[in-house]
Amino acid sequence: MDWGGKLVKVTFNGVELTKWITVLDGFTLLGGADYEPIFQDYETIDGSEYVYSRKKSKKIPVPFYVKYESMDNHDDLQKVLNVSEPKELTFSIAPDRVFYAIPTGNLDFKEIKLNGKGTITFIISDGLAHAKNPKYFEFKKNVQGVLEAEIDNQGSAEIPVNYRIKLKHESGYIGIASQYGAMQFGKIEETDLVEEKKNVLLAANGKGDFKNWTDGTVFYENQNKKVVTKMTADSNLGGRLGVLPANFTNTANGAYFGAVKELALSDQAKDWYIWARAWFETGYVSQTGAWCLSVVDSDNHLIAGMAIEKSERARNKALVVFLMGDGAGGSRVVKSIEFSPTLWVKDNPYSLEGKDQNRNMFDLRKQGDKVTYFWYGGYHSFFESRIKDKQATKVQFFAGQYKGGNSSIPSLVTHHYLNDFSFYKLNVPFWRDVPNRYPTGAELFIDATGEMNPEEKGRLYVNNLLAPDDEILGTDYFKVPPGKTKVQLLVSSFAEVESARAEIEEAWI
Repeated sequence: MDWGGKLVKVTFNGVELTKWITVLDGFTLLGGADYEPIFQDYETIDGSEYVYSRKKSKKIPVPFYVKYESMDNHDDLQKVLNVSEPKELTFSIAPDRVFYAIPTGNLDFKEIKLNGKGTITFIISDGLAHAKNPKYFEFKKNVQGVLEAEIDNQGSAEIPVNYRIKLKHESGYIGIASQYGAMQFGKIEETDLVEEKKNVLLAANGKGDFKNWTDGTVFYENQNKKVVTKMTADSNLGGRLGVLPANFTNTANGAYFGAVKELALSDQAKDWYIWARAWFETGYVSQTGAWCLSVVDSDNHLIAGMAIEKSERARNKALVVFLMGDGAGGSRVVKSIEFSPTLWVKDNPYSLEGKDQNRNMFDLRKQGDKVTYFWYGGYHSFFESRIKDKQATKVQFFAGQYKGGNSSIPSLVTHHYLNDFSFYKLNVPFWRDVPNRYPTGAELFIDATGEMNPEEKGRLYVNNLLAPDDEILGTDYFKVPPGKTKVQLLVSSFAEVESARAEIEEAWI
């Protein structure tokens, strides 16, 4: 088919179909929506009562002519069309749009000696064409001094909106409001100076700067993890703690052997929070090794911690292990999760790719008798009454090898590091000017579209970590219709926003 002097090109799942087929007259993208009004009939009333309308899935028939040189051409076309879920479908006549489509039916092919005509019919389940490129709308102060953005949706369908906010000064809450709905995270009543309880940053180590950590001689979470050498930190690869010498041996005959660094906290903390980054990745399947971060009390008894361990030589499998103390020096595993310590983030968040994509962070929180651990976008909480009142005084980090292994490259896990470590004391009753819920420099992402996780649309992320408890009841991740919509951003009176924008991907019926 000729469209403005050009042949229509059709691409499905990244493959151009029109290298085999030629689109014929009768093809159109202008069929519009498949509207289905719903009516209610009543026995005693003439006519029907309108209830609502819905738009059904869209069908796009692509009539074509083909001259196959051999059956191989037919087979190649079928391979492309053989998909198990909707894939990207694009047309050269609509270069700014993409459909998420899946083929239906057969080709209705009329064939003469491998030549012929047929029709490929695609179903678009949501009935929409989506913009290939997002649009951004910056928030600026209006005449009332309120941060406001005017979203211009030039599509023909209502669409969800994502928001990115970076704080120049901390805030207790974030609000988004428009004529179509509102959302709120945190507490409006949280103030900067009169909070009875706030969180205090006791330690922060970034970019490999761990000068305030000292060499440890005993690893109290498990004293079978013997200290036989010293670890160092450097700024290579973005920073890392856990660099071990090239040759060290199990001189202590321990079940594990390696090195320990420890941080003496400037203040004890009954309730506390750790945010940090891990890197644990193998270079060979045969490698083994152990990584462990633990928090201990004034009696050097474990309160809680997290370990990453690989003990198998035959499989490239490792464990993330959540550890909890018993108040008397013991350590027990409350949950372990198996994963593959490859360099790919799909297998391993604590990988090179995870680090490069800013997804290798983890956190650990203790509040009373509750300890909450993080793994790959989800939180896991466990309770232990015997640690409820235990005060954290020290943080320890162990990196090393299992008994029977050695420090050679084929034997020891290639990367076993800690970086960007922060320790907060929570619920401090006497300090007033301390970080709010959303600290200075925090980056917030309100994800209405499921960009971070397609299975969880409508979520708030703070510094790339899910914040499920911050959403206030009644929050509505509203959509904006075609046309212009003003949206306002609200923060605490003492807060300052460095930058903020709304993000949309237009859609067409």
